[in-house]
Amino acid sequence: MATHIDKNAYPITTVENPDWPQLLSKTVDDLSRVARTEIQLFEATLKRLIEAQTDKISGMLVLVVALTYGPLILLGGVVLLIHLWLAWWLSFLITGLAICSAGIIFQMQMTAAAKKK
Repeated sequence: MATHIDKNAYPITTVENPDWPQLLSKTVDDLSRVARTEIQLFEATLKRLIEAQTDKISGMLVLVVALTYGPLILLGGVVLLIHLWLAWWLSFLITGLAICSAGIIFQMQMTAAAKKK
């Protein structure tokens, strides 16, 4: 076992009074840089989130418009097709009854499915 310690191998330095204002200034500067970086990261994440939601909302809006106008145009086509053989009022009557019947049947099926659960 070695009992001899070489004092020159591990020099001991004495610490004088630290410069507290400079240390505090460096600490505040480091903390402000960390906070600034975190804010920039949060801003980038928030920007990416908002852009994704905007794209999603615009896609939904296009879908809603398409699903609104599409059935109206199809309804008009059915009325015009039936009008080739019948009068206008009868064409609208038949088409309206078919749509209302389909809606009622769909609602009844959904109610039955909900009761099964």
